[in-house]
Amino acid sequence: MATYIDVEQARTMPGLRVVLPPAPGPWAESIKGILYVKKLPFTRVLHEVGTPSLALKEWTAQTSSPVVAWNDERPRSIWIDQLYLAERLAPEPRLIPEGIDDRVAMFGMANELMAETGLVWNLRVLAIHRGRSNSQLNEKARAMVEFLAAKYQHAIPDEAQRASQRAADVVALVAARLEQQRARGSRFLIGDRLSALDIYAACSAAMLQPLPPELCNMPHWLRVTYTANDPRVVAAIKPIVLEHRDLIYHEYLQLPMDF
Repeated sequence: MATYIDVEQARTMPGLRVVLPPAPGPWAESIKGILYVKKLPFTRVLHEVGTPSLALKEWTAQTSSPVVAWNDERPRSIWIDQLYLAERLAPEPRLIPEGIDDRVAMFGMANELMAETGLVWNLRVLAIHRGRSNSQLNEKARAMVEFLAAKYQHAIPDEAQRASQRAADVVALVAARLEQQRARGSRFLIGDRLSALDIYAACSAAMLQPLPPELCNMPHWLRVTYTANDPRVVAAIKPIVLEHRDLIYHEYLQLPMDF
């Protein structure tokens, strides 16, 4: 297990600090991957998901992770703000394309993966729906399901059906883009080099089908939760999506995963 400090200690420190859960959440793994590619060292700050943290709320004005803090600047709890900060702190290797058309394409697709009602959000909604229907969950797992339900569900009629279709649409979008890029000789989602979008897509795909236990040592109940079983979503997962996940993890990100 990685080494963490607590929030109170982190608040008084200079440098780069990242509030993280001790588990492979897609938003957390994405910013960890970005910082790893940019060779930006950081101090890990522990966030126990499901446990209210007054200290975290006082520091960051919210209670979720990941959060990235740099010196005395405002803490950043949104994925796009975290990317811009990392790009400023380490301009190379560049993860935001220079060309405007590529930037528009990258951020448009990244939004479909990472933003509210994007792929990983909707996969969480589906996992909550599945968890609430599972009478075999232990007390800890059921408490986690209810905690996540309070964050990700909005009591919208047929919300799970909407989440199913939206998640499947995004997976299909990524697959189609990868096929187009492969046809023009590129292994990446944007242009001919690694971008932040590749990292977001790989970390999102790990929530469709996690990496094997020797590379991602997570509890069994979490592995089951992170394995897509919605028929629409499963049908949209073409081999090229998981091939891209493996390419990015094996060539660019830290393995085994460390959390």
